[in-house]
Amino acid sequence: MSSVPNTTTGSWQRLKYVPPTLRLLLAADARGTILHFAISAGMGLFPLAEVHVLRRLIETAELIVAGSAPVADGLAWGLALALLAILHAAVVHVREIVDRRHQEVLGNHIEEHCLRQAQSMPLEWFEHDKHYDLLHLVRRRTVGRLGATTNFLTRSVSDIVTMASLLIYLGQFHWGLPLLLALGTTPGALLREFIHRQRYLMDRAQAPDERRFGVYIDLLTGRHAAAEIRLFNLGKWLLDQAGQLRRRLQKERLQLSAREARLTVLSDGMNGLTHIAALGLSVGLLVNGHISIGAAAALFAAIETFQITYFGLIWCGSMLYNSLRYLEDYFVLMDNPRIDLTAGRKLDQTLATPIVLDNLSFTYPGAERPALSNLNLELRPGERVALVGENGAGKTTLVKLLMGLYRPTSGRILVDGVDLSDIAPADWHRKFGTVFQTYQRFQTTVEENITFGWLEGADDKEHLQSVLTRSGAHEVAAELPQGLSTLLGKEYHAGAELSVGQWQKLAIARAYFRPAEILILDEPASALDAKAEAAVYQHFAELAHGRTAILISHRLASCQIAGRILVLREGRLVEEGTHDALLASGGEYAELYGLQAAAYREEAG
Repeated sequence: MSSVPNTTTGSWQRLKYVPPTLRLLLAADARGTILHFAISAGMGLFPLAEVHVLRRLIETAELIVAGSAPVADGLAWGLALALLAILHAAVVHVREIVDRRHQEVLGNHIEEHCLRQAQSMPLEWFEHDKHYDLLHLVRRRTVGRLGATTNFLTRSVSDIVTMASLLIYLGQFHWGLPLLLALGTTPGALLREFIHRQRYLMDRAQAPDERRFGVYIDLLTGRHAAAEIRLFNLGKWLLDQAGQLRRRLQKERLQLSAREARLTVLSDGMNGLTHIAALGLSVGLLVNGHISIGAAAALFAAIETFQITYFGLIWCGSMLYNSLRYLEDYFVLMDNPRIDLTAGRKLDQTLATPIVLDNLSFTYPGAERPALSNLNLELRPGERVALVGENGAGKTTLVKLLMGLYRPTSGRILVDGVDLSDIAPADWHRKFGTVFQTYQRFQTTVEENITFGWLEGADDKEHLQSVLTRSGAHEVAAELPQGLSTLLGKEYHAGAELSVGQWQKLAIARAYFRPAEILILDEPASALDAKAEAAVYQHFAELAHGRTAILISHRLASCQIAGRILVLREGRLVEEGTHDALLASGGEYAELYGLQAAAYREEAG
């Protein structure tokens, strides 16, 4: 069986989540929670009322047979019992309606908080596979479990009220009855608790494989991978992998189900023996003349109701405890570090001094080798800088650290003499317009794909038109049936699909649309033809006038627009200078440039 780290807390420690769970229920739906508890507490009195009315009905029937009471009295008690049953059923129906509404509200509350938490956590958090497993478990299980927890809590309140009232009633007949039922029912309930714990542990253990199975299904059914899967004939391999994984997961679940069935039979057998013993004691009281027939009938009903209720209470406690295991995952997720984007020093003015990277190092979570090591450099306001180096040299990591998306493992970044960690992230992010190497393809309109770069200026049509022209995105819009209003993507609607190069133009336009002080382009022309590439770099040079600009590119000829070129290798800065100076030095940059130039000459020849 696949496994994930067992991060569950000890048995008693888990009970600490009961108060925060109650606070969560009240925060999500205070009125619904209170109403749910009140209805359940009232329902707890119905069993005692029904037992009492049943006793009076049978006793009245005995008097009627003996000629000591009119038939009307018997009919009145029969009608009262029927009305109690009808009222009980009506209250159950009302509780179901309240519960359905309550579950909807709770589900929306949990889902929204999970998404907000995911958005507010540091980017490094998403580098851990165990964090994805945790998020998967919370979104898949906790939404339903919180509603179930409410049911278990309210049912427990109802059961406690029922048991307290029946305990007093049973004690009138014999003090040993409640004790016998309590001691006899507990072992079976503990077995059920063991079963629930095994089910929970399997859910945790199978979470990584379930996510992997989902990946296979997405590849087999999704549009984005359809062409390659057919071209390389990967369909059969994916089907085999998904089938093997499904069969293994199914086998593990069936094995657990078989164990659960055996333990359930044992649990039910123990409860049956307890019930028989209690009924035997009751029959003894009747035979010895300690109780009447009417009282005996009421006693039988009370014993059965008490045992069912007591077992139900322990079962609810077991289920509640089991649900706390799932809710624990939710609270663990909520306890993860969060970034308050508005907390910190405000940056209202433009940058007046260089951005200083002071002995900067960064290691990805779980990685053995640092992505950046002891980097020291300055980025001057208005400077154009190009970052070059082989794949994995640390170029993209460097700009993500610079944008504050990652936090340095050691060292610091100084902005106007202030440590970047002390600056409000939202203020700092507003200074950047960025085209990421893996840019997002938003399944919305063309216009929204661009204005997402600066939502505050989405209504500025004049600025939008300027950006469309400078990025080349106006050519994309001109080819579409509804122009800027054309919906893109075919996953969620009958939208238009774009080529890779067209999507890249929209990503560039999105970065240009933002009135950013610092422009960053990470491989901005990788999917463009030579003519479009030349236009991108020409417009980039124009837009970069008066701004700080950082260009990442494997095409070294394009780096000539930069005033300074930084060469990275294995996370370290090995060379810096102008294009001409680096060529003249004959170092790594000159070698890479020579290899590319030779390749271009061969293609031209």
